[in-house]
This record gives sequence, C-alpha cells and structure tokens, in this order.
Amino acid sequence: MNLHGKNILVIEDDQHIFALIKMMLKSYSVNLDLKPDGESGLEAARSQKYHLILLDIMLPKKDGWEICRELKDSGINTPIIILTAKVEETDKVLGLEIGADDYVTKPFSPRLLIARMKAVLRRFESPQESANDKLSYETMNLIIDPQNYNIEIDGKKVALTPKEFELLTFLAKNEEQVFKREYLLEHIWGFDSYAETRTVDEHIKRIRQKLTKAGLNFIPLQTIWGVGYKFTSKNQKDKI
Repeated sequence: MNLHGKNILVIEDDQHIFALIKMMLKSYSVNLDLKPDGESGLEAARSQKYHLILLDIMLPKKDGWEICRELKDSGINTPIIILTAKVEETDKVLGLEIGADDYVTKPFSPRLLIARMKAVLRRFESPQESANDKLSYETMNLIIDPQNYNIEIDGKKVALTPKEFELLTFLAKNEEQVFKREYLLEHIWGFDSYAETRTVDEHIKRIRQKLTKAGLNFIPLQTIWGVGYKFTSKNQKDKI
C-alpha cells in the first residue's frame, strides 16, 4: 500500500507528536491536516474527505472516544488509528468496540506507525469479490447492500456501525461456514495479538439486538458452541 498523496487527518494536541508524524511521512508526500482539539477534529472529519484519521485520546474540548463513537454512529467510514499513551487492555478493547481500526501506543516507532497505516489502508481499500452485489433473503425480508453499507428489513433501513456491518456481511457472504472468533477478529479488525475475542461477541450481540428491534423474527447469526459463529438463512431455532 502506497501512502503517496493520501489525505490524513491528525487530531492531536501535542505539537511534538505531530512534528514527528510530519517528519516520518515527509518522503511519502502525504497531505497532513492537524487539528489540536476534539471539536475542530470532529468537524474536519465530518466536513472533509480523508483516507485515514490518526486520533489521540486525551484531547481538549472532546476526547478521542467521543469522536470515534460519533463518527461511526453517523456513518462516516474513514478508518481510524488511535494514538495514545493508555496501555490498559480495557482501553484497547474499548477502542475496537466503538469502531477504531487499529491502536498504537505512545511512544511509537516511525516504522511501526507507518506499517500500521499501510495495513489499515490496505484492508480498507482492498476490493472484495462481488463486493457490490446485494444479498437478498426473501424468507426474512432482509437485504444487505455491501456497496452502500446499507441493510433493510421489510424495506426499512437498519443502522449498524461499520464494523457491525462488515462482520454481518462477511458471515452472510460465507453462509453456513463456521468461523472462529480469532479468525473473525483478525479478518475484520486486523488484530490477532492484543485484542480480546469478546470484541467479536459484543458485536454479534449488538447486531442481533438491532435486527430483532427492526422486526426480524429469525436471527441468522448462530453461535456454534466451542467454535464460533455462522450465518444461516435456514429457518431454524437460533442458537444464542
């Protein structure tokens, strides 16, 4: 993945960190936009188009958790890498659960951050086979539209976060195939080391709740005990 020409938003109040990022990306000719507080950063992310957001957590006016949550809830799918001095496992899990795509702790090496940026952009931009084909399930009156990140039940849209949508769509495209939590965590989030598998469980739980609230009587996401999850459109009792 080439970073050349990418538009990157850096929401960071530490000028030294921004200077480091600017220096390490100089050879890539990226377009960097710095916002030193949460409110201006959120406004920029909403009003302008970026390929990637580097987001600090401890910010004046509005913290990084709020920014990440508000962006994902509003349907903005720009990938986010969280930059923070927080190293607790619970903080890492929280970042993933509210929609962050990666998590880098300070102090970080330039090589590590660049590698993570390339990896996130690669996952985000990689074309998927039949990515634009709608998935339709007449027995459930369910339509999944990967191109527009849209789900409809009985013609009504269901609001899912980007990661919830990606998880549901991946399982639906591989109907009846069982996937371990670890595989889903690595495939959807790109993590296989420090993230907890309960991240997957929480996303499955929220998807089920939203589908049920939208009026879907049969929930196609099934738990295969001791293994993981699968998607099935066969009308059988859901194993929760």
